[in-house]
Amino acid sequence: MDESRWTYLDAAATAVAREAMENPGMPIPVDPDVAEHMGAFADNAMSEEDALESQMGVENGVATGEE
Repeated sequence: MDESRWTYLDAAATAVAREAMENPGMPIPVDPDVAEHMGAFADNAMSEEDALESQMGVENGVATGEE
């Protein structure tokens, strides 16, 4: 991301935060890119590697005791 885009997103996020503080409980429309910049869409999904690793020692849903 170039610096001007980051600067825009940071300024927009600051404006959204200020608006939310000044109007608690009031819905504030936020552009999806700004919301993502603010951390609204954190990806907590398991990686493919973690998924495969979690299946080691499991056969038909039953632990085999093997690693």
